[in-house]
Amino acid sequence: MERSRHHSIRPLPALVALITALLAGLLPAASALATPAPNNEASVRRTVAVTVDDLPAISTQRDLATHTEITNNLVTGFQRHSIPAIGFVNEVKLTYDEDGNTSENATIQAQRVALLERWLDAGLELGNHSYSHPSLFRTPLDEFQADVVRGEQTTRRLLKDRNRDLVYFRHPFLNTGPDLETKAAFEAFLAKHNYTIAPVTIDNTEWIFARAYDNALDRKDQALSKRVVDAYLAYMDTMFAYYEQQSEALLGYELQQILLIHANRLNADHLDSLVEMIRKRGYTFVSLSEALKDKAYAHPDRYAGRSGITWLHRWAITEGKPGQFFGSEPETPTFVNETANIQP
Repeated sequence: MERSRHHSIRPLPALVALITALLAGLLPAASALATPAPNNEASVRRTVAVTVDDLPAISTQRDLATHTEITNNLVTGFQRHSIPAIGFVNEVKLTYDEDGNTSENATIQAQRVALLERWLDAGLELGNHSYSHPSLFRTPLDEFQADVVRGEQTTRRLLKDRNRDLVYFRHPFLNTGPDLETKAAFEAFLAKHNYTIAPVTIDNTEWIFARAYDNALDRKDQALSKRVVDAYLAYMDTMFAYYEQQSEALLGYELQQILLIHANRLNADHLDSLVEMIRKRGYTFVSLSEALKDKAYAHPDRYAGRSGITWLHRWAITEGKPGQFFGSEPETPTFVNETANIQP
């Protein structure tokens, strides 16, 4: 069974409040964030960039047929809806054989590489998510940097073959380092290697819903799988509302959002419904490069530590926002955690 390695550590409100207090004592006061007059709801032009982690795919079933189906469904869905998505690759998964076992000598499998080519041939983008998805919080900097370099070999070649560049890096677990010194050193490394960091402003526990969905499908429990899907779509709706509110509270307007989801069966099977929900909230879909033109992404981020959190919350911590600012985040339903065998 493949375990999702995203966000095993969620920032509980009490933890965030503690982080805020610590930063208030350790960091100089940051300049106030710009707060333009809020728009009324009718005039808000909402945009979102869709970013997809853990390519080629992540599932309880790691066989080639399952990962091919996930890839095809995601790619055709993004094409159908004209969504300029970007996928972030863990190249260790290119060593899986047809049954999903890692080859003895980590030999790259052509059929797995073809899944990445499927993305590129559809006009979608790829980025580096490290080779093996380690956490910078727990991994020595030199080892982590070596994993990043190892994780770009095939992806960079595929892009070069199409006269395109490898531009973006996404931190595994959204963890940017255990301390500010490590964080700064790694960011200097990324800049030296011509990477742009891919931030996230709409984070979520989608990976738990995806595990629950996989488990329900593996049990052939169609009623349970439908219940998970319905809960997922409702949860994502409330999560969008939460981050819209957070953006307004922090910045005074709704920034161009960046959504994080994963290359899993849940999204592959139900992308149409997810897209419909997002569009009902008034969103149009833009590329990551377009979203990053928003001035909000120039704000300082002086958070480092155990938690993987959104850039909205990083900016809020840097600004010394009180603990209650981070409250009211939607929770994963208990039955979903139980079905996923996850302890909240």
